[in-house]
Amino acid sequence: MRIALMVSGFDGGGVERTLSQLAAGLGGLGAAVDLWVDAPAHPFTQGLGAGVQVHDLRSPPARDPQSHRIATLVAYLQRVRPHVLMTGKLRDDRTALAARAGSGAGTRLVTTVGTPLSASLRANHLNPWRRHRARQRIRADYAQLDGISAVSAAVAADLRRHFGVTEVPLRVMCNPVVPAGIAAAAAAPCPHPWLAAGAPPAIIAVGGLRRVKDFPTLLRAFARLSPAFGGRLLILGEGRQRLRLERLVRRLGLAGRVALPGFIAAPLPWIARARLLVLTSRREGLGNVLIEAMALGRPVVATDCPGGVRDLLADGRLGPLVPVGDTAALARAMAAVLAAPPASTALIAAVAPYEIETAARAYLDFFTSLAESELDGSQASASLVSVAIG
Repeated sequence: MRIALMVSGFDGGGVERTLSQLAAGLGGLGAAVDLWVDAPAHPFTQGLGAGVQVHDLRSPPARDPQSHRIATLVAYLQRVRPHVLMTGKLRDDRTALAARAGSGAGTRLVTTVGTPLSASLRANHLNPWRRHRARQRIRADYAQLDGISAVSAAVAADLRRHFGVTEVPLRVMCNPVVPAGIAAAAAAPCPHPWLAAGAPPAIIAVGGLRRVKDFPTLLRAFARLSPAFGGRLLILGEGRQRLRLERLVRRLGLAGRVALPGFIAAPLPWIARARLLVLTSRREGLGNVLIEAMALGRPVVATDCPGGVRDLLADGRLGPLVPVGDTAALARAMAAVLAAPPASTALIAAVAPYEIETAARAYLDFFTSLAESELDGSQASASLVSVAIG
């Protein structure tokens, strides 16, 4: 089977990591995989295996990037005719629809949805009319797809309720997160001195420095921890909020106890050496970093945000869930877990379905079922639509 995966704006986020790991997993199962990205030299696209070919979607400086992507994919679909093309971002869904319409190929189009889209629309502060229009355009896009995967039951329910996804095949699929050699990967050297043997305990968080991750709440909660803790906090990631977070660190008197090392392509050695991982997102379709920490037996604390975090943490049995933005509750939960961490065996067992090979096999079964079905004639043509969504 030949499978194409596409993600534009390759900035090292969760979608990019997920599709890269899925490509590796599918290739390992014998599928021929074409991974189309804007950054073919990115660390996520390296070492994916012999079954994966990485292709460049970048446009020449003088050309419109979207037009270039569509034209490139039209030529690819006409030449190669893969069985399935899967995307992971709204703008890429529309690119794929336009490319299939222009190519005349019978390639099945699939998207994976990693966040509750209704919450995303609300967070963009659109007025009611624009929000309604955006929702209708997303509905129109999704109606033309051949399949949709959702990273959690909560995301799937959001798609059914707010975007009318009832006719298109929709499956809840586990993200491919946990590599087969996770213990060896986690044992690799970690360059930060705060995670060296014998160093004071460290709390870690991982994610883009964006408003949706709500790291200010984490910093304020960390400042509330008892001085007896004597530990440190590392926030791995990069983004527009860096300067704001650095100012807040100074204002809270946390200089020397908080570090923002930037984007880390391979965070497992860092997570494995931390005492606790914390997720403070305002919304989160699943929370891949929680899965990585749990697979390493590391305790976690998370916000009870819209999305799949509650399901992943078994309604709080595998890690405390605190209200979004509640600094005091987060500080209490962090202190409680640091004092009495849960058994690592339960955490590791809970995330077994997210092993890369297991998840890739489920995706391959889904793709095979779609490839063997008849392509609805109404899905063979599509119009390109646009909507402002972050």
